[in-house]
Amino acid sequence: MWCRWELRGIFKQKMGRWTITKYERDYTCILNQMPLEHGNLDRVYVASLLLGQVKCNPSYEIKHVIQTVKDHTGYDIPYQKALYSLKMAREMVYGTWENSVQNLLKYLGALQKYNSRTIVEWQNKARDTSTGGYVIGYIFWAFKPCIEGFQHCRNLISVDGTHLYRKYKHKMLIAAAKDENQQVLPLAFAIVDEESHLSWKWFFRQLSRHTIRGRRGICLISDRHAGITRVVREYPDFVSPNDMHRYCLRHVCSNFNSKHKNVVLKDLCWKAGSEYQIRKFNRIMDEIKSQSLEAFQWLDRIDKEK
Repeated sequence: MWCRWELRGIFKQKMGRWTITKYERDYTCILNQMPLEHGNLDRVYVASLLLGQVKCNPSYEIKHVIQTVKDHTGYDIPYQKALYSLKMAREMVYGTWENSVQNLLKYLGALQKYNSRTIVEWQNKARDTSTGGYVIGYIFWAFKPCIEGFQHCRNLISVDGTHLYRKYKHKMLIAAAKDENQQVLPLAFAIVDEESHLSWKWFFRQLSRHTIRGRRGICLISDRHAGITRVVREYPDFVSPNDMHRYCLRHVCSNFNSKHKNVVLKDLCWKAGSEYQIRKFNRIMDEIKSQSLEAFQWLDRIDKEK
């Protein structure tokens, strides 16, 4: 309904002031029927409200964006506007994803410059036909203090991969060691396009060359990813008698539980994997078999040496 409230005025030059010419007092609009979102709350304005929060917390969430706008203006904004406004605020503070990728090699160069003898390696894919530029396939880096610190750690390296959850769905590969105080020491990192036999092979080659450096007696711990298992069989640095490869028990139990969702069986799986005596190990496996033949067969297919 059109509101009949009206106020008109005119500026009179001779008098040097405004004069009210018409004033309609009565409201005919119903406030609770007006839209909650104000027309002037565009993305640029909302993004300007978020700059401080985004600078302090790059992971600022959309629900907090909606609340921030509500606290500042008293208006609600839809989810989509909050999403794009947050994206704009992040780009205003940190730049775009594309610019970040373009600056990645400069950043790694700065790491080498200001962290003497830090290792950086990368491998390009074929040129992008649309831009003519190179497409980065793999990037590896290892900080010099971590490389030197590994010489004072146990002969044990754990490797794993994790997802990058933003615009570029790459994977980060990580290698870590433990010192005598049970503290974790990160050894090396890599960003790859996917977890595969080729990417893990490239990562292990760089790890062996720059971090392990011919050291023998290393125990490599990993999950049962097919790419890792295949590389270990092919790579002499991780084959007995030089070194050994073992599966991470936490990953084994997690995979086991995803197949056989049973808390009791999961606890028995952990006990079996933690047992050192063959007699006690066999007894636990018999208990698993008595409760679920399928669960027993799943575990029995895993190489007991690992």
